[in-house]
Amino acid sequence: MEDYYDNTYDENEDLYDFSYDDNVRVVADGDSIDWRDGYDSCVSSSLVQVPTFIAPFIVANIVLCMISKVQVRFLPSFMFHLSNISCGLYLLYNSIDRGRWYLFQLLAPAYLLLKLSTKNSQRIRLDLVLCVFCIAYLIICEIYEQNAEVWHHIRGVLMIVVMKIISLALDSKSDGLVKSQINTLAFLGYICCPANCIFGPWTSFRDYMESQPKKNARLLSLTPTAKYIYQIAFNLTFAILCLLFSNCAQVFLISDYTWKWLAAYVVALSFRTSHYFVSFLSQATMVSAGYSTENRHGSKSTVSKHSRVFGYTVVLPWNIELPYSLIHVVVAWNVPMHNFLKQYVFRVLKPYGTFTAVFLTYVTSSLLHGLNFQLWATLLTLGIWSYVEYNIRKKLAHIFSACVAVGKCNGICAKHKLGRTAALSIVINFTFCCLSFIHLIYLGTIFDASSELQTEGFSFWHAVQKWQELHYLSHWILVLGLIFNWLI
Repeated sequence: MEDYYDNTYDENEDLYDFSYDDNVRVVADGDSIDWRDGYDSCVSSSLVQVPTFIAPFIVANIVLCMISKVQVRFLPSFMFHLSNISCGLYLLYNSIDRGRWYLFQLLAPAYLLLKLSTKNSQRIRLDLVLCVFCIAYLIICEIYEQNAEVWHHIRGVLMIVVMKIISLALDSKSDGLVKSQINTLAFLGYICCPANCIFGPWTSFRDYMESQPKKNARLLSLTPTAKYIYQIAFNLTFAILCLLFSNCAQVFLISDYTWKWLAAYVVALSFRTSHYFVSFLSQATMVSAGYSTENRHGSKSTVSKHSRVFGYTVVLPWNIELPYSLIHVVVAWNVPMHNFLKQYVFRVLKPYGTFTAVFLTYVTSSLLHGLNFQLWATLLTLGIWSYVEYNIRKKLAHIFSACVAVGKCNGICAKHKLGRTAALSIVINFTFCCLSFIHLIYLGTIFDASSELQTEGFSFWHAVQKWQELHYLSHWILVLGLIFNWLI
């Protein structure tokens, strides 16, 4: 089951508060509005603001990419790290008004512990101490910061930094090449990399070092440049479309007369598209800086196919909106985060049992996201259901010898008598698809972007109230799933 778990609701979208301007909430009382008024108050205002928000991130990373190509030919290697540090600090300074010191005061003790952990004479696993320190630092800062809005803006950035430090600490113990490459400039360049210091995604230190262009790379090459431009344009186009839907869907589609489940679906979809906006924007910044995932996976994999079009893969929206299972949803939600949790948490805990590993992986993900009830409840619900669904479908696949397991059977299956096109297989797979759809609505409806709580984080009672309106259906399904899994 190690390929199926993830954090699902990350906080990087907290940084674009321009998208939740009060003039967008023109249907606060639930009344329908004229389409032209909706366009003027929502669509038009979003389109005016988004270019000025996006431009600095893309320009800074294009500049970084050009500097890196020049550096690899004519300048010493440390200039690669200096250019990353400079561009990254520029974006951090301009994107975060308050709370940036929480980031800077973490770096010195983290680097000191990192260097000490690389000493072979140490009996104490200082790399593990560093991991615990970073997570504890996140929790302590959240408790210390009295202004919820300030913390809501900085925690996504801090989460990415903590993940980088944790992965670097563990890799420095197991990878001699990584250990030999660590120095002050390389560490700061990796942490401040402008391609992912604000919106993510997490990348490993090895990926950061490999992003430096090869010495034989041509400064100007027509085909790569054309591909480079259209991949950035593709990502930005999808990002803007997702932003418009996230901002304006509730304005046009929800009124007092809307069926509660349809309204909940629109709210949940608005939240998901806000995540897609951040993900496509982060893909655009990664491509702009010269990163690519095109050659990291098999040519027939979903990630590889996505990367050939977009250049870099953070999210797979079609796997989320048309879910084969909820397990595939949590993997597709944030592919790099999934890889981080699988490599640095799940596999470490797997010897203690699958359920323990899955449960503690989601606990770790929750801790990285902070002390937030809605995130904890959502992530732990996903973790338990992922385990239950995986086991139920595995047992049904064995009982009926049918292609209904979480891992899809490829082509003509020699392992099962009933292939994916058999009637029973279709019924079982469709049933779990519908259950995943219900879970997406139920768990996503508490992340209501039109709520005033969006800028400070949602409360315990907000989540309970939203779930009560839907009769706690998803949690009842979870209970029935646990019973059914025990019975079979």
